[in-house]
Amino acid sequence: MKAIDRLAGLERLRSLDAGFLVLESATTPMHIGSLAYLEGDPLRDRDGRIRLADLRRLVDERLALAPRFRQRPVWAPGLVGRPVWADDPDFDVADHVNEMVLAPPGGEAELRDLFTHLMMRVLERSRPLWELWVVDGCADGSVVLIEKIHHVMMDGVSGIDVAMLLTDAGPEAGPDAPTAPRGAAPSTPTTGPKRPPGWPVLLATGLADELSLPLGLATGPARLLGGLGSVARQGIPAERLAGHLGRLATLTRGGRSLLAKETVAPRTALNRPVGPHRRYDHVEVDLAEVRSIADRHGCTVNDVALTAVAGGIRALRLGRGEPPGGVFQVAVPVSTRGAAEHLMLGNRVAVFLLPLPVGEADPVRRLATVRALTRRRKADGQADLVAAVVAAADRWPMPVVGLVAGFLHHQPFANAVVTNVPGPPGPRYVLGARLRRLAPLVPLARNLDLSVGIVSYDNELSFGCFADADRCPDVGAVTVGITGTIGSLAARPPRGGGRRTGRPPAGAAHDRHRNGRSGEEVVS
Repeated sequence: MKAIDRLAGLERLRSLDAGFLVLESATTPMHIGSLAYLEGDPLRDRDGRIRLADLRRLVDERLALAPRFRQRPVWAPGLVGRPVWADDPDFDVADHVNEMVLAPPGGEAELRDLFTHLMMRVLERSRPLWELWVVDGCADGSVVLIEKIHHVMMDGVSGIDVAMLLTDAGPEAGPDAPTAPRGAAPSTPTTGPKRPPGWPVLLATGLADELSLPLGLATGPARLLGGLGSVARQGIPAERLAGHLGRLATLTRGGRSLLAKETVAPRTALNRPVGPHRRYDHVEVDLAEVRSIADRHGCTVNDVALTAVAGGIRALRLGRGEPPGGVFQVAVPVSTRGAAEHLMLGNRVAVFLLPLPVGEADPVRRLATVRALTRRRKADGQADLVAAVVAAADRWPMPVVGLVAGFLHHQPFANAVVTNVPGPPGPRYVLGARLRRLAPLVPLARNLDLSVGIVSYDNELSFGCFADADRCPDVGAVTVGITGTIGSLAARPPRGGGRRTGRPPAGAAHDRHRNGRSGEEVVS
């Protein structure tokens, strides 16, 4: 049915993206967010006011390379079919980039309260689904940018692409000298937004979208017989046959792994229905130190980060006077985005499940266990199977997509979500102001009271912990446990001696993730 959409000049949302719209409710906003701490002086004019007009002009110019930020999802009458992307004819960057002054005394507590308040406000769907808030009034004189973008528009990797687009590599660039990330498509002169399609077109193409799977099933046997006949006449290259058989074996392993009894996670106090309030805390650790730990223990930066999160969950439970338990299973999203999909927004992710050994008191043994478990998960094909199902879902009728998305609010497989996105390795600037720190936020589902977003930036690894305020008011204990784990691992040698050999340094592995050549990259 893609041919019908192309003929009508429509771009339809993928099922995974549309699912985030279905998942959203007043208590489960589906926004990705971040706190970006910037130098204050370059962002102010001579009178000390924020240069809001300059910032709006900068954003407006740079977003010429990402037209999705001028579009919104539009449904057919009766919600028939998946929605399509349509230009907002009334787009005005001033509706999306605004200023706010932090409440006195302008400290970190006031900033995080403002952040969680903004993150719990559902975006207006009548216009493009993003906001950027410039926050002044910080006691230290800095300025903070609060980014809020609906998950329907992007995953973590594409979020970093957009961050690179809106920032500069040095302080000299400004709103009149926009630059594009390497590999970005060139900007084209705009002729103004196209009018959204009328309801007859939306309804007709939506019906065709709903019939995609039934028609595919009806014509599938004929296509299969035709394909078998072609193979019988011409044969099949050995390399291609081996590839198909290997793919089938991987998917079979993935299915066997996901159907195993231990796939169901133990229920915890962090898996009750979320309410309307949130708490947020973030902490930064030295990325060079994390890389050194990974190198000495023969593992990846991601293994160290996951071990630190396990230490954070353990500290949370111990602080409550609870036994730490044996395992705490997390869903780890994995990027399926290729290098050629740079600045292609939307979600390109799969996921695997990882049982974090929170019951292990020794952080070195905990790291060794995480290292072994992540290698096993990458080998058993869970993420490959999920990626195949996500691809197949683009042919499902929208009611089926809605049912599956709704199930995720009641899923029994994970106790939390943990994402890790490699960000810019060097400093970035906005209107000449250096970005000092970047802290991520990942949304919660209905029965997941905690998420942990991880992002690297300029030799720091930031852990952003987002939690239900009633179920997890003590979310700060998680960040304390994270830093404690990193400190303990940095102070202790690996079990059995020094650095392992026969593998590239952990820092190089992390860089490969960023360049899209490694299956280890995990995103939101």
